[in-house]
Amino acid sequence: MKLKPETPLIKKLEIKRLEDECEKLRTWIWRLTIIGELILIAVLLACVINFYVIT
Repeated sequence: MKLKPETPLIKKLEIKRLEDECEKLRTWIWRLTIIGELILIAVLLACVINFYVIT
C-alpha cells in the first residue's frame, strides 16, 4: 500500500499488521480448501472401491 511520507509510524505499523493478518487468513482459507478437496477425493475413492467390491 502506498502511504504518504508524513503518515505517522503508528498508523503504518497498524496497516502492516492488518495486511499480515489478511495474508494469514488467505493462507488458512487455501489450506482448508485443499484439505476439503482431499477429503472429497477420499470419499469418492471409497465409494468407487465399495462399488467394485459389491459387484
